[in-house]
Amino acid sequence: MRHLTPSFAHAALRRGKEIEQFLGGFDQGKEHIIRWAALSPAKGQIILYLSEVVDVGTDTFWDVSEFPPLNPDEETWGKITGTAASPEEALDLAEHRLGAAPDRWVNQGVVGSEYGDYRATRNHGPS
Repeated sequence: MRHLTPSFAHAALRRGKEIEQFLGGFDQGKEHIIRWAALSPAKGQIILYLSEVVDVGTDTFWDVSEFPPLNPDEETWGKITGTAASPEEALDLAEHRLGAAPDRWVNQGVVGSEYGDYRATRNHGPS
């Protein structure tokens, strides 16, 4: 099972592990942009990041962290959109600020597989 249950997402954050969620994409001019959120524990708080990058993926290249940022002036791995004191607050913040779903979080590094599924559906239609 790829997605973390809400209790596993809480536990990962309590253990100091980052979790991520693919948020989909949108067209901007001639480019397709994809988005994902990350919750990253650091120094007694949990930071909510939003990454928006140009979709340059292929059927075999899904490493979204290597895609060029939508705004080159922003940090390459996302902009801070908020902080929280606890895992519960962090998950709630992500849901309300970015539309994150409570049951769609994955462990760090797995968001590329989520993108792969999105790409397959977007390019070839649902199975």
